[in-house]
Amino acid sequence: MRSKTDIRFTVDADIDQVMDALLAVELLADWSAAYSKVRVGPRDTDNRPRRVFVTSHFMNYADDQVLEYSWERHRVSWNVVDSSRGSKGGGSFDLLESAAGTEVDFHVELQLPLPVPGILFNRTLRRMNDETVANFIDFAERFPEVEGFAVS
Repeated sequence: MRSKTDIRFTVDADIDQVMDALLAVELLADWSAAYSKVRVGPRDTDNRPRRVFVTSHFMNYADDQVLEYSWERHRVSWNVVDSSRGSKGGGSFDLLESAAGTEVDFHVELQLPLPVPGILFNRTLRRMNDETVANFIDFAERFPEVEGFAVS
C-alpha cells in the first residue's frame, strides 16, 4: 500500500527549540508512534545524525529500517534506504516562525508491502500520524527537559 500524508500544526516554542528537539533523534521513540528502537549511526561534519537504525511498527508488523537524514537550517528530511520488509518512503519537517510559535509542515510518504484493505491501512496510518503529531508537540514544547534528558 502507498500513502502520502501532510499535516500542518503549531508548536508553542521558538523555532530553534523545535529544531533542537528534532536533532535529538536518539529520543525519536519517545514521541513517534511508529518507532520502538532507535540507534544513531554515523553523523555529519556538524555532528547531526546522518544514518539512523530504527524498528518501525505498523499493524503488528515490525520492520527494521535504516533512515538516511538530511539537515538544513529549518528543515529535516529522511528516506528509508534499507528495510527488512521492503518498505520505502521518507518524510520531512519544515519549520516556519510565526507569532503563535513555530509552524510545522509534517510530510510523510510510505510504501508498505502489506496485504491490507486500503480503508483499514489509511485509517490506521492517519491515527498513527495524528498520535505522532500530538506526541511531538508535547515533546518539543518541553524540550530539552524531557524525561531527565537535558542538552548541555
